[in-house]
Amino acid sequence: MMKKLKCNPDTGFSLLEVLVAILIVTFFTTVAMQMMVISAAFKSKAKQYTTATTLIEADLENVRNLADQYRFPTLASPTPSPSATSLVLSSGNGLNAGDKIQFDGFPQIYTIQTPNPIPSNTPTIIISPAMTVSPRPAIGNTVVSKTSCSAKLANADIGLGNDLLNSIQSTVNSSPTVSISSITYKPVVGNPFTLTNTRNKIWLMRNDSYNFTGSVEPYDVLRIDYVVVTDNNNTPSNNVIAKLSSEVIPYASLQCIR
Repeated sequence: MMKKLKCNPDTGFSLLEVLVAILIVTFFTTVAMQMMVISAAFKSKAKQYTTATTLIEADLENVRNLADQYRFPTLASPTPSPSATSLVLSSGNGLNAGDKIQFDGFPQIYTIQTPNPIPSNTPTIIISPAMTVSPRPAIGNTVVSKTSCSAKLANADIGLGNDLLNSIQSTVNSSPTVSISSITYKPVVGNPFTLTNTRNKIWLMRNDSYNFTGSVEPYDVLRIDYVVVTDNNNTPSNNVIAKLSSEVIPYASLQCIR
C-alpha cells in the first residue's frame, strides 16, 4: 500500500528555483527599464519635432504675410495735370531706375529717371516722357512696373521674386550659417529657441533662393528652404530635426498688367 507524500511546511525553495526566479525578475526589469529609456527618447524627439514644425510654420506664415504686403506702389498725392514729370508714391516696391511703368487702367508707358535706390517710404520719382493724361483716381492708382513683371533671364535680378527676397532679409541674421546638402542656411531672427521645460536649444535656419541657372522661370517666385537643427555650444549643428521647402509669390505679381 503506497504512502501519501506529505508537504513539509519547513521546506523552502531550492537554490535552482531561486536562481530561476532571480533571472526572470532581472530579465523583465531590464526590459521594462529599456522601454522607459526608449519611451523617454521618443518623447524627447517628438517634442523637438513638434517645436520645429511649429517654428517653421510660424516663420513661413510671416514670410507669406510680407509677400502679401509686397505690392506695387500707389499714387500718394494728387497727380498734376498732363505734362507732369514728378510723382509722389506710397512706396518703392518693385520699382527700379530705368523701369517701364504704367498706371492701372491706362495704356500709356513711362520710364523712371530717378536714380537707384528708390526710397521705400513715399518716394518722389521722375518720369519721362511727360504725362499725357492724369490717371484716375488721382490718389491710390497703382503704378505697375512692366519691367519687373516681364523679367527674363537677361535681367532676372530685377524680377519680383528678387525684390521680395531683398525685402525679407531683415527677418534673418547673416551668421552663424550652416551648410547642408550644398545649401547655406541663415538663422531666423530670434535664434536659438529653447524647448519648453528644458535647457535644450534648437535653431531655425532659412535659405531664400532666387536661382537663375539655365532658363528657370517664372521670376516672380521665391523659393524658401527651412531646416531646424540641434544646438552645439550655442551654434547650429548639422543634425537636422525637420526640414521644409515652399514657394512664395508676392502680391505685386497679381497686379501685373499682362
